[in-house]
Amino acid sequence: MTKLLSILVLVILNSFCFAQQAGSQNNMTLAVSARSYSDRIVLRYAPATPILFNEANKTGYIVERANFNKGVPYEKLAFTAISGSPFKRWKEEQWERALIEEKSKDSTAANIAGLAMVFSDPDATAQGGDVMKDGLKSFKEQKDNADMRFGFALIAANRSRIAAEGLAVRISDPSVTLGQTYVYRVRINKPLVNAGNEIAYVKVTCENFNEKYLSNTKSVKISEGDGAISFSFPESDEYYAFTAERSDNSGASFKKIIKTPELNLKPTGFTGKSDFAYGDTGLTNYKKYHYRVLVSTPFADEMVLSEFIAIPRDKTPPPAPFLKTAIHIKPKQVELTWEMTAKNAGDLKGFTIKRSPEENGKYSLISKGILPTNTMRYIDETFDPDGSNYYMVEAVDTAGNSSHSYPAYVTLSDSVPPAMPFISSAKIDSAGKIIIKVRPNTEKDFMGYQVLKANAKEHEFSVVTETFQDSLGRTTFTLNDSTTLNTLTKNIYYKVIAFDTHFNQSLPSKIIELTKRDTIPPVSPLITGFTVSDTSVVINFVNSSSEDAVRNILLRREDGKGKFDSIFFNTNTSVIRFTDKKIIGGRQYEYAMIARDDGGLASKISRSIQIKTLLNNRMTAPTIQGSYDGQAKKVSLSFVVDEKVKNRPLKIEIYKRADEKSLWTTYKIIEFEKGKLFFDDAAEGQKGMIYTIRLTDANKNVSNFSNELQLKY
Repeated sequence: MTKLLSILVLVILNSFCFAQQAGSQNNMTLAVSARSYSDRIVLRYAPATPILFNEANKTGYIVERANFNKGVPYEKLAFTAISGSPFKRWKEEQWERALIEEKSKDSTAANIAGLAMVFSDPDATAQGGDVMKDGLKSFKEQKDNADMRFGFALIAANRSRIAAEGLAVRISDPSVTLGQTYVYRVRINKPLVNAGNEIAYVKVTCENFNEKYLSNTKSVKISEGDGAISFSFPESDEYYAFTAERSDNSGASFKKIIKTPELNLKPTGFTGKSDFAYGDTGLTNYKKYHYRVLVSTPFADEMVLSEFIAIPRDKTPPPAPFLKTAIHIKPKQVELTWEMTAKNAGDLKGFTIKRSPEENGKYSLISKGILPTNTMRYIDETFDPDGSNYYMVEAVDTAGNSSHSYPAYVTLSDSVPPAMPFISSAKIDSAGKIIIKVRPNTEKDFMGYQVLKANAKEHEFSVVTETFQDSLGRTTFTLNDSTTLNTLTKNIYYKVIAFDTHFNQSLPSKIIELTKRDTIPPVSPLITGFTVSDTSVVINFVNSSSEDAVRNILLRREDGKGKFDSIFFNTNTSVIRFTDKKIIGGRQYEYAMIARDDGGLASKISRSIQIKTLLNNRMTAPTIQGSYDGQAKKVSLSFVVDEKVKNRPLKIEIYKRADEKSLWTTYKIIEFEKGKLFFDDAAEGQKGMIYTIRLTDANKNVSNFSNELQLKY
């Protein structure tokens, strides 16, 4: 009982505004709320504990007022006591006069006021007289008695205006001006110890009272049930309880369906928000009911929160059907059969059929509309042939309520194989490891691949690995194998077959051929001879005799250097000579050769030869310049010679070749004339030409070759 009273006290105090100017709400000694009318302002306040309540019943409450000044803290305002302050609990004769007068108007309100008078008597003592007689037990009983008196007194003050005025926790201030904003402060009539916690403030503007200020139909959530209507709405500081009225005659008259106000009780220590709620049962389905929700305020009145209309509805689903069979009867047909085992299904409207790819997934409607009540068979021709198909039969009544059967899984008879696999890439490395990548199959029931190999296309292939789905349903599309490289067969052959979950197998993929990596290096090429001049060295050689040799490489290094440079890469086995023009006369060079095969293996370096080039005493090399005229299809060449020899009678030897792989040929020998151009016709079928020149004089002295001029047609 004591714990219940404590909860009731908290509910009531929460309907007041705690002042928070200086102290926290938890430490405040008073709670206060205000209501404005055009000619007065009414204050309601209450102490926070039974001890303070008893003390106030003896000394009273001081109520003061100040004009509101924006930006000025409440405690800095100029307050004056309102008429009648301090307000004290009525004396016995005041209670008696008020109760006699109230009883003639409202006996219930008079009884409540009488309860307040009894439980607020400051001279009441604990039963038993001597509080020390039973030690701590007597103290506890004393406290419980005080808590009970305090709780009932606050409840009475909330329910009765006379009770609140008699307890001096409600006062009316008529000396106000319409439109003016005021700040009131309230405290118990005793010396202040901590003003921040002992004084309660409230701000209010004097204005006309709106009796519908709490009306908020949208705040009420309504649920129309089977023979019942329930509603709920959020709690508020404006009210602490509610009642409800119902009209069964379209709003002509209302009757209370909640006789006494319903409180929103919370467990001790709970600080969160909760809703008021009520359920009205025993109603007639599809009959229209009018409701009015009234909330109880600390000012001892009931305000209309909401008026609404609600209709109870049939919410009872029909009996669930029993899905007997779900069979794949034809390649494109699944047959469902069911029955109603329950006898009482009078409002049954019919059936719908739903399907899902997962047993506990979302089921989609597949039947067109509602099937008649006498239908117990359905053929589905839209099922997923590559996935899972779960079915459910739903019974629907005339009110739209439904129930469904247990899901049924259909095992499909699959005879369609997957598509032929496509091998997108395959390679073998120097260690014999093989990686084959397959373009993924897209069938929903695809399971994996089988990899087969053979040493020849015409041989029988054998299975080397299978890549079926693992326990997590994953499939790999990169296939691995290995082979021995030191065998007589140069190539190895693979093909792939796809399988689905019903073990239908596809046609084999196209056979791929992989060439094994060579582990034997090629035979070294050999230098067979050479000729030396002051401008070039001509090397004669024999290419590697290995069949898989794809490149013969001529190496050169100058005397005193440690590393060879590659100066010529020969991929044409018919070429057996190379002219090295990038030399300096009078220096010594070493030449050697190596070969590489198609597997990237290199031969040993060949036996080298040492060659000393002749000192170059020739004339300074000339310079060749030129351009191509596309319209005339002619090449124009110009020549520049050194100043030291320009006065000699000189001839120019012109050489040309089609590309860098071709050999130089002597084209023409002409007399040199300073500034004179030489014209050449573009060669038919060629994309360009490379030119070079050298000089000769009357004494048969020659120059070094000029730069190479490359022109594109």
